[in-house]
Amino acid sequence: MRAFASDLDRTLIYSTKMLNTHQTNSPCELIETVDGRQISYISLKTKASLSKLNREMYFIPVTTRTISQYKRIHLFQTEIIPEYAITSNGGHILKGGSVLQDWTNYIHEQLKACLSLDEMIKRIRNIANPQWVEQINQADNLFIYLFINRSLITNKEITDLNEWARNLGWQMSLQGRKLYLIPFPINKWKAVEFLCNELNVSTIYSAGDSLLDYDLITNGHFGVAPLHGEVLEHYPTLNKTTSSGMEASEEIVELIHNKVFTKSP
Repeated sequence: MRAFASDLDRTLIYSTKMLNTHQTNSPCELIETVDGRQISYISLKTKASLSKLNREMYFIPVTTRTISQYKRIHLFQTEIIPEYAITSNGGHILKGGSVLQDWTNYIHEQLKACLSLDEMIKRIRNIANPQWVEQINQADNLFIYLFINRSLITNKEITDLNEWARNLGWQMSLQGRKLYLIPFPINKWKAVEFLCNELNVSTIYSAGDSLLDYDLITNGHFGVAPLHGEVLEHYPTLNKTTSSGMEASEEIVELIHNKVFTKSP
């Protein structure tokens, strides 16, 4: 059995802002709205290939989104319906939309060795520059994400904050206006590895764009990043697409599709 474990935002699906940044001629479909606002889109070509992959193998969405944020994407609730999904950056595994409690319990045990969420929020409030921090949120009682003003934060501040977080056992990732701070035990690849062992998956294909996807990309049998991905700024030798934006998603699923249906490893 094979699996395609993939990040969603900025890898397979794209926001309005990303579509404006990386303009495309590819026909696309709106797949997420919030209070009437148009949030996310998918290329029709990507959707068709993904639908076929989901019928032939395990397609496992692997996202930093919380459970509720993942469930807002109606495509994965009504049309392409994966049996399993990994949310909260690996903090939760869903089967048929319900949490696998054994994995959640395991994660909470691992987090006992880390600086607590509440304490991390206190510390980030003390050190973060209020000029560029617009909002601080917690996600599923597992990690933190900040909305920031990118024009007001310097590269040195980003580097210093990353080092500060790592010394506390937390990983940082900057994705657009969102700055994530996540305890090391909460890891996408660890959740994928656990699930695929349970399912007796022999071959894992993967894709992702951010630093939080690095382990996911590098630990499977074949992983790829979109050309615009944050992870490539730090690890430029990873497998990557030749295109950015929506076309990158089409290239990713085509690569996986070709490997699956030509029976290559």
